[in-house]
Amino acid sequence: MNEQWLRKLIRNVLHQYGYHPETWNLDEDEWHRLCAYVTAEKEKNRSADIYELVHDAVYEFITNM
Repeated sequence: MNEQWLRKLIRNVLHQYGYHPETWNLDEDEWHRLCAYVTAEKEKNRSADIYELVHDAVYEFITNM
């Protein structure tokens, strides 16, 4: 899965949760972990909606900060 595209989806979801670029403070490792999580979940369940997976990953990330 294209990581650049996933990052764009993640950015959009972060924005929906009220996060803005200056407040994200995501380092490269965190970006990679979020993308890897979404990719792994999609591989486990090919019929899963990618947008739901991204929302789940971001929600999990921000609630465990």
